[in-house]
Amino acid sequence: MVSGDENNYDLIEHLPDEIIILIFKNLPLESILACENVCKRWRKLSRDASLWRHIVIVYSGKPGQSEVSERNLEIISTHSKYIYCLKLQYVYSYATIKSITANCDYISSLELVMCRVTKEFEEDILRWPNLKKLNLRNSLLMTSKDDLIVKYDYFKELRYLALSDFGLNPFNCDTLLNCNHLSHILIEKIKDMDVDYIKKLIISKQNMLVTFHIYGGDAVDDKCLALLAQCPALKDLAIIRCENLTDAGLLALSNLRTIQHLQIWNNTNFTELALLKTLGSNIFIKLESLSLSRIRNITPVIVDIISEYYKNLKFLALYQCPHIVMTDYEKQLKSKFRNIDVVLY
Repeated sequence: MVSGDENNYDLIEHLPDEIIILIFKNLPLESILACENVCKRWRKLSRDASLWRHIVIVYSGKPGQSEVSERNLEIISTHSKYIYCLKLQYVYSYATIKSITANCDYISSLELVMCRVTKEFEEDILRWPNLKKLNLRNSLLMTSKDDLIVKYDYFKELRYLALSDFGLNPFNCDTLLNCNHLSHILIEKIKDMDVDYIKKLIISKQNMLVTFHIYGGDAVDDKCLALLAQCPALKDLAIIRCENLTDAGLLALSNLRTIQHLQIWNNTNFTELALLKTLGSNIFIKLESLSLSRIRNITPVIVDIISEYYKNLKFLALYQCPHIVMTDYEKQLKSKFRNIDVVLY
């Protein structure tokens, strides 16, 4: 007679490799690492590329997260050739970043969040030609005199690009136009872009664009919104500075058929009537998150429509909307939005 555990192990051993890998994909990382020590077959399968391509290894220099980070640093050291998705955060020494990534030759997703990078990054990033995701949000470039000039079309598989207030400039912005798979663009801190360039960028990605976050200002006009409204896959749109936009641009957004997340900030031009017509459309009532911060003509009537019809909404921001904050109506908002977060300040 064999014990129950041995019998179960024997049954698992008869499963094809594909099924065992599928099982491993549902395990936490520590369990996958433990599976390496069961037998030679499991060691091979637990290091399969299709399994590790979806595992994000996180290292954080933030105090209080050292125990997990040190463990993950050990994994990076012992499993460097299996690391495809790497996220570093709160690492303020670029030498440390280089040492962590030194042996990781197969990275396809690199996130440097709240980190500090130097001009060296321009050359270092060329080690990963198969990069699909690059995230530099909230990071700092140590040499303020220079910008980071990365030729993004070098990365033929790039799909996701998120930048801080550096990394896109007149010397490399045209390389984005040649990224044939780029569907997520987050450049909401990049200022002084040319509006004609932004139009070319939208047109070049019109059929594939899923996420588009932009600082705005002089770089976005009503025609840009009309072009964005023609993006059939756009789910997430954020325009941080909307001072130049008028009702014509706002009304064009009613044609966004797949939108789920919308941020429109800083505008005094939109009339209450245009806001009512746009936000009352059947397209927008499907939104999951909505930010209308510093939009002057957001009124209680508009917010009442949102509270009554936006059944999928999980987050609403009405930061510094003058007809809402510091009024008697503000006191009613908690009862109107009992199940979602509402940000007013």
